[in-house]
Amino acid sequence: MKLLVLLVVLGLRRLDVVWPAWLAGGGQMERLQQAIGKLLADSTPDLLAWAVRVALPSLLVAILMLVLHDLLWGLAGWLAGGLLLLALLGPESEFRHLDDMLVRGRMNDPDTLGNLATEHFGAEGKPGDDGYFAELMMRILHRDSGHLFATVFFLMALGYWAAFLYLANRWLMSRSSAPGQQAALTVDAAMFWLPSRLLILVMALAGDFRRVMDAVDGRMLQLEDNRQVLEDATIAALDLGEAPDQDDLPAGVDMLEALQSLLLRCLALWLILAAIWIMLV
Repeated sequence: MKLLVLLVVLGLRRLDVVWPAWLAGGGQMERLQQAIGKLLADSTPDLLAWAVRVALPSLLVAILMLVLHDLLWGLAGWLAGGLLLLALLGPESEFRHLDDMLVRGRMNDPDTLGNLATEHFGAEGKPGDDGYFAELMMRILHRDSGHLFATVFFLMALGYWAAFLYLANRWLMSRSSAPGQQAALTVDAAMFWLPSRLLILVMALAGDFRRVMDAVDGRMLQLEDNRQVLEDATIAALDLGEAPDQDDLPAGVDMLEALQSLLLRCLALWLILAAIWIMLV
């Protein structure tokens, strides 16, 4: 049933609806961690802070889901799982944001495109800057791979608790100088390795297999540099030519559209692999 819950959540995230205030914005992890942070002092040992912020809540999620799946023939667990997954991923789809950006680009509205890119993907600069679209593409790639694809991987492979642990750890990793950050950096590098390598294989199937494998030759089994290997695989899968001139908005939008098409094909294959895994286990 996890796959069915996932499909429903992915469908809901593509809808343009007004979400409740407690769910809108995707800041649930931030609010939870702020509450936990009040229990910790700045001098808390790194590993202990990581355990309190990441491991302990994940354990509580695992216990809660086990209890709820025994109630009302599992219906309570399915509903709670759907709400938890929607809260973890956020109610707004990355693909819908990218759709909005593409529409603005095709309407020759670079200012709104740039504002949307900054709001949803943290892009710096504006269309027209040298290398803007290449940098934006990599931001979208890392947002989708590190947030959506990896979360779905851990959900399907291990369960809701693993998806929560991954995203809680990723939140802590992004907080510089916060107690527990160094442990979170190590855990994230280890956790993201497998889904990132699987995503590269999926990209090879969705794009040009030989070109992608040549681009990452000798680095697939390395534990370091997950981001660079993934970027090189994406560029090879897209088979893009030279970056567009800084004033060439249509060419930049074409690059974004090619990335969107690749990621959608990868998501379809990702869900197929998830269905196969569910049948095998």
